Amino acid sequence: MTEDDPRKLEFQAIQFLLKPIVRFCLRRAHSIQDFMEAAKIVFVDVAAEELARGKERVNVSRLSVLTGLYRKDVTRIYKEQQTGVSEPQSVLGRVIGQWRHDKRFINKSGQPRVLSLKGEKSEFRRLVQTISKNINPGTILFELERMGSIERTPNGVKLVRQMPGFGSNPRKGFELLSRDIQTLVDAVQENLLSKVRPSNLHIRTEYDNIAKEHLPEIRRWLIDEGKVFHRKTREYLSRFDKDINPELDETTLGGGRVVVNAFSFTTDASEQGEGQE
Repeated sequence: MTEDDPRKLEFQAIQFLLKPIVRFCLRRAHSIQDFMEAAKIVFVDVAAEELARGKERVNVSRLSVLTGLYRKDVTRIYKEQQTGVSEPQSVLGRVIGQWRHDKRFINKSGQPRVLSLKGEKSEFRRLVQTISKNINPGTILFELERMGSIERTPNGVKLVRQMPGFGSNPRKGFELLSRDIQTLVDAVQENLLSKVRPSNLHIRTEYDNIAKEHLPEIRRWLIDEGKVFHRKTREYLSRFDKDINPELDETTLGGGRVVVNAFSFTTDASEQGEGQE
């Protein structure tokens, strides 16, 4: 392969993508065997998703050809993963987002209203059904209560936490990380290879000689400003969402997807030994 061969460039890209994952494995005492088993599972899982997305039949033979794995490995993994894994966290986030921005569920000042709970025609049931009529409102209510996102009042249920959290559930945190990584990869890949204009937002700001005593103050500032930025972003995007604004022109085609992500990392790099290039 030549230096500018697309396959070589893609292979190098895979190495770059794997670096933080391998670093995580090494720091958490996971061996190459653990990594390989996880990679096999993910290869089969994603291959099945891609075949299904293309409306093609999913079977062991096709998965084996697509992934390059032995049939015995595919059979073992595919049969175990056949039922799939649900993502209740994303559903909960959509319910909260609908509650915060849909004019049917906010008051005159733009704040989420207290929603009635009782009966088949309760406002909370109606809220959940705007997301999906196949979701049990009782399940959503239980999960939101468990996370501390809502509280019951004499008049119904009140939203007290604007975004679902998962501090007590690390798995949900890593699921969100996975989605974040996928979105970032898609955005950068489109910027570099498709050259779509305008391009996707991809900005990094880094200072490496900050006075250590100010790091806690900086962390708090970044969190506060990040919340403000995302609140403004949600308010802006909600104006164009057909689920939240049913009054939008019926001839307007929906289905567009916009993802905006933000994170910060503040640390003493000399002590952490990040080893980042």
